[in-house]
Amino acid sequence: MSHAEAPFSGVKTVLVVISSKAMAFDQGGLRNLITHAYPGAVVFFVSVSGDPVGVAAPTKVDLVIDFTEPGARQSKWFAPSMRRTGKFVVGRKSGWFYRKSKYDRIYDSATDANLPKDYLESEAWAQKRVLELSGVPVVRHGGVTQDLSKEIASMLPPIQSR
Repeated sequence: MSHAEAPFSGVKTVLVVISSKAMAFDQGGLRNLITHAYPGAVVFFVSVSGDPVGVAAPTKVDLVIDFTEPGARQSKWFAPSMRRTGKFVVGRKSGWFYRKSKYDRIYDSATDANLPKDYLESEAWAQKRVLELSGVPVVRHGGVTQDLSKEIASMLPPIQSR
């Protein structure tokens, strides 16, 4: 889902579970991406242990985006509590087996053939996939172009005297 319209309707509150190991986006960047996908939405953040990061979220939200990575230390009751908290829940396949049955959409990195080998790149890749599953489009950055800074001067016409 690369250029997705929001698959969930009526989203006004969003709870984001921040990964404990690495984040591809800062809180401001995530808030910006989410509010562009869901105009007028209010975004809250919690850690993988459920502790609020900044302003505490209400007990019920419309959408939960869970970036919890596989192997994160987390209570086995975390996924069911996210299910009770959110009307819609999107996340990664990690931890306890019943997460897949509790969440509306799951990204499974174990079955993704395009997952980069580098840890940080793979985390960024997985987090982008989770955002896309939640209806938040992530703009792909273009590749780096050739550095022409040393040759630009030689390509300019000569300076003319008055």
